[in-house]
Amino acid sequence: MMEDIQQILLATYKDALDAYNSMKDYKIEIGVVSSDTNRKATFDITNAELMYIHEHGSPLRNLPARPVLQLTMSYTISTLFPETLKRIDDGCFKQHWSKEDVKNELEKMCVRMQSYARNVIYQSDLLAPNAPSTVKRKGSDRPLLNTGQLARSITCRLVKIV
Repeated sequence: MMEDIQQILLATYKDALDAYNSMKDYKIEIGVVSSDTNRKATFDITNAELMYIHEHGSPLRNLPARPVLQLTMSYTISTLFPETLKRIDDGCFKQHWSKEDVKNELEKMCVRMQSYARNVIYQSDLLAPNAPSTVKRKGSDRPLLNTGQLARSITCRLVKIV
């Protein structure tokens, strides 16, 4: 009887550990990751290229760096990932989550990352302000936000490592 209980506990622990360790089977991609990143207007630049320029800045064009993705990664490392890891840990070892449950939780984190990145642009308190000449031309002090097209092009996805 005692051996049966030990076998059940060991199997339960092994299943929980397998589910928990399934996180290593995935990677997260964030940015303008679509294969079609063309802008709707008649610009000769894609959303991916524009995101790169804004992320790093352009001294030649007097554009300060507005590191939306770097800010998102910092927030993810400090806040989102620890919260997600705690939920996955509790789920696997206390609620008997499967690998699919772990995947679902990681996908939820991707949605949160995507929302955060877009909100960095929409709320723009964390970004360098527009120059006075840009404010005059645009009629707005909101950097990176004219049509919202660049913000909407930012996506985050969970990718299975093959």
